[in-house]
Amino acid sequence: MAAGTVLVMTTSASSHGSTSDSSSAFGRIAHTTVRLSEPGDLIAAIPALLGFTPTRSIVAICLSGETRPTLGAVMRHDLILGEGHGLSDVMRMAVDQFATVCGRDGASGMLVVFVDDRLGSERHRSSVVDVVEYLEDAVNRQGVELIDSYLTAQIREGCEWFSLLPDGESGRQSDPVASRVALAQVLGGRVIRGSRRELEQLVEVDPTVNSVRIGALIDQAYDGSTGSRDLESERNDPHSGHRRELAFVLDEIAELASGHDPHPETSAQLALALANVTVRDCLLALAVGDRAEAAESMWMLLCRRLPDPERAGPASLLGFSAYVRGDGPLAGVALAAALDSDPDHNLARMLDVALQSGVRPTVVRELADVGFGCARTLGVQLPPPTDV
Repeated sequence: MAAGTVLVMTTSASSHGSTSDSSSAFGRIAHTTVRLSEPGDLIAAIPALLGFTPTRSIVAICLSGETRPTLGAVMRHDLILGEGHGLSDVMRMAVDQFATVCGRDGASGMLVVFVDDRLGSERHRSSVVDVVEYLEDAVNRQGVELIDSYLTAQIREGCEWFSLLPDGESGRQSDPVASRVALAQVLGGRVIRGSRRELEQLVEVDPTVNSVRIGALIDQAYDGSTGSRDLESERNDPHSGHRRELAFVLDEIAELASGHDPHPETSAQLALALANVTVRDCLLALAVGDRAEAAESMWMLLCRRLPDPERAGPASLLGFSAYVRGDGPLAGVALAAALDSDPDHNLARMLDVALQSGVRPTVVRELADVGFGCARTLGVQLPPPTDV
């Protein structure tokens, strides 16, 4: 089978206010074709496909085509094993979502891999069989065939895998680090992380930062900004306040890229600027230009410094930027952080729904055009989009 552009969806069982803690997103294997001929090679390639090494997970892989099938959607969810009472509602929802995405993408078949160190227990294996049976019914209703189901305790070189099919094959995995998919991803500039937890730590509030002080500075900044904005509106220049705040954010991104971290007072002013919807919409355009990496560094820093609910602003911008460039797991973790911070944040909610629904990055990328148009209205020239 060959791997080209791959849709990646990964979810966990915790909640941030939506149906699941979705880090649903998309991955892209670097601009090459990678051939996977053995189940052990495919299982070893999963960390590269997801962007991290999964544990206690169900991974569904959709295939398209008959003679030379290609990888399509790759989807992960925490594996919640039953206690003899059938599938949990969370697992049913996850499996139904897998089947829906696979059917909508026109897949012809699906492979499913269970990665779990508990599967040596007969009771746990019985729970896996329940999941497989439900999944087979769900994908069949979508006109998709469940081709095979594999079990492995972990994804590691030499670790045994085996098929659940009667008289199914078994074998040992190749080296995940040396897999051809991993090589293609690394050459394409994508980071493969050791766990999903590593992603979550990128956007968690830094305990060494005095977020209470920054919160007080944010309150002061709000109090001090209202009058000046009203005065500017009375001068028949309704865009000047937005333009000034946008320029301030752009300057601070450049400062951070040159090695100068913002002071607490500056962080508070940045929080105020990102709370301005006009400014935030303009900043969406940075995700597709040559300042995307610098902007992501700023959004990540603010995620770790700002208190709730202000950190939802940079978290949603980080989620959007990661989404459009193909780092699906980071996009989902960032959006989960945004919704944890502010469950009513409109941009985060919209992007999260898109991710869980399997909307592709090329569609979501069109939001950057909104940013360019908004900036033009303010009279600001942003860096043009780069080729994708």
